[in-house]
Parts: sequence; C-alpha cells; structure tokens
Amino acid sequence: MLLGLLVFSWGAAHSGPDINQHLPELATFFVIILMTELLPITSASSNIDVTVTVPAIISLFLSHGPHAALFIAPISIFIGVIVVHRRMDARLLLNMSSYNTALCTLAIGTAFAVYVLAGGRTLDQDPRATVGSMILPLFLAVTASTTANVLLFATGTAIYRRDPWRLAVAQVVRWFMPNYIFTAPSGILFAYLYQQFGIYGVLLIIVPFILGRQALNVYSRQTDTYRETITTLGTYMQHYHPYTRGHLERVADLSDRIARHMALPFRSLMFIREAGLLHDIGKVGVDEEILDKTGQLSPEDWAIIKEHPARGAEILARMKYLERIVPWVRGHHERPDGRGYPDGLAGDGIALEAAVIAVADAFDAMTGGPDESDRRVYRTPLTTDQGIDQVRYGAGTQFDHRVVKAFMRVMALEETTNGS
Repeated sequence: MLLGLLVFSWGAAHSGPDINQHLPELATFFVIILMTELLPITSASSNIDVTVTVPAIISLFLSHGPHAALFIAPISIFIGVIVVHRRMDARLLLNMSSYNTALCTLAIGTAFAVYVLAGGRTLDQDPRATVGSMILPLFLAVTASTTANVLLFATGTAIYRRDPWRLAVAQVVRWFMPNYIFTAPSGILFAYLYQQFGIYGVLLIIVPFILGRQALNVYSRQTDTYRETITTLGTYMQHYHPYTRGHLERVADLSDRIARHMALPFRSLMFIREAGLLHDIGKVGVDEEILDKTGQLSPEDWAIIKEHPARGAEILARMKYLERIVPWVRGHHERPDGRGYPDGLAGDGIALEAAVIAVADAFDAMTGGPDESDRRVYRTPLTTDQGIDQVRYGAGTQFDHRVVKAFMRVMALEETTNGS
C-alpha cells in the first residue's frame, strides 16, 4: 500500500499540465473507470469481484500517458470500491479499498515501465503514433502487469486467509485469465476510437464495456450454477436425515483443512469441500429405519449400509463436472489394511482425497456436533480428545498415516487458536 501511494504521488505530481489541457476528456475517463468499478462481476462461490476496468485504463494510458493514468485511475477505483462495499465494517472497508487501489496502481506502473522498455509510444508523446506500433509493447505491458497483479493479489490473499500460496494463485488466475484475454485487444480498440474520434470515441467505450461485462457475467453464472447444484444435493441429504446437516458441513470443512495442510494438488483442493459435503449422498437410498436404528445392525442391514459409497458414486457419476470426486466418494470407507468397503482397496489403491474424507468423516461421527440434533441416535459421542486418540490409534490400519499426521496438525492448530 505504501509503494502504491508513492507511485500514485509520482503520477499526480507529473499530471498537472495534461489535466489543465484535457480536463473534459480526462473527466470522461474518470467517470467511465468509476462506472466499471461500480458494476463488478461477483462470484458467490469465490467472493472475488472482477471488473472490466483495465481496458478503460489502457485507453487512458495510451491516449494521455502514464501520469494521467496513475493519477485518475486510482482515485476512481478507490471511490468505486468504497461505494460497492459500503456496508462493510469501516476499518475493513478502508483497508480493502486501499489495498485494491494500491494493487491497481502498481500494475499500471509495471505496465508503464515494460511499455517504455519495449519501445512503445503513447499519443501524448507522439500524436502520429499508430495503433499498429502499440500492439506488441502493449501486449508485453499487459502480460507483465497482469502477472504482477496476480502474484501480489495472491500473496495478500494467502497471508490473509492462511491459504497455500499456490491455491491462492490458482484461484486468482481462474478469474484473471478471461479478463486478460479481453484486456489488451479492448484497450487497443479504445485507443483507436480515441485517436479517430476524440472524446466521442471515448464515449463509444460504453458498448464494448457492456459486452465484456456480459461475457464475464455468463462465466460467473456458470460457476455459481455448479456451486448451487452442490448445495442443492447437500440440502436434500439434510432433509432426508436431519443429523447429517451439521455432519456434512463439518466433514466438508475438516476435509478442506486437512487437504490444505497436506498441500494436495490445486484441483483436489478446489473439489475436496464439495466431496466432503456429498460423501454420504448414497444414503438417500437407505431406509431411515436402518440408519437411525439404535440397536445392533443385522448382517442384512449392514450389507445395505455398505452399499452407500457405491450408490453415492453412481449418483455423482451422472454429472460430468463432478466426475473428479466420484472415486473419492466411493472410497471414503476404504481402509489401508484392505478391510474397508465397497471394493476392499488397500494402501496406495485408495485415492488420497478419499482417505482425507475418511478421517474427517470418522472423527465427526465419533464426536458429533455441539447440538443434540447433530448427534447419532445409536452412539454416545466421544470427547474431542477421545476422538483424536481413536484417529491416532487407527493410523496405518483404518486411516492413511499421512492423513492422520495432517489431521493432528490441524487439531493442534485449532486448539492453539481457540486457546489464544
């Protein structure tokens, strides 16, 4: 944030003459950038706001130089973020707005440096500069600034959320890539419109802005539809067996934390929570009398219970975007010693993600939730320490020893956090 403030101050100190000469046009750019910030694309699944502000900033950069961009854009962005998130806690809002504005300022500064090193000229420096001469330096500048923005944003996110850095990078890249593909061509188009039609060309930015925003909106809706499907399936389970509500959510959360401590691959980290939420979806086909039975299960009842991982995998296999978690759900009752079900897998034959869910599922089943309605009717819940001891005791036989080790670290960190 301090570095961003220094870069902004440098731009402000050198932008005075241009502002006096081109005030109406720069005011128009200010309004356009502010408008793009006031209309973000927000994904409910990632809590990341994405805007199409960058093409307008590029147009300002190419038409009036870096100083104007470094002065006008940060002010517009800061105001926009404040307005969009005005219902947040005031201190958090100020921190977030300042941080996001600093990131943008540093990205513009990076773009300016690379653009100059690549031999690029802006229209304020050379009115006869052609759009063609700007293309290569601009693509290099956009690539460099996007990379810097991703790395800085991901680093801040990883520190703030205590996420693995590579996961934070991957989450950011997933959103930045569509924006990056759209950015440079749109920026060139906007600069061309300005060169040909002046301030009237700037106003035409509104049209591609709307198209770009719509494209990102479609992407956002597709992602959120996927997440809503997961939520719907989980909700169905919760209505079918009331005790599963807290159980499913706790297993999903604990699986996620264990997987992060194990530094599983990004794709696994992206889906492990959904797999935890849906691991018992196969129980929708099991009679409630069997699931809620307080006495000892008969061999026939137990055989039916053992079918639920396979049934769950069969249900999820029908949805292409969930196919990755199918073996995790099917294998969450397998054991390293080969005595699990439904396939009797052993050792490395069990997906590591399934082994993660197995530990989270067993621990929560043994300890239950804070509410009576979350606990199994057929089992007296263990204390947290007793549950941890049982998981430790099962390492290498019932549970994967690598997962147990990560589970112990998670529980120790949780105890330290709660204690402090």
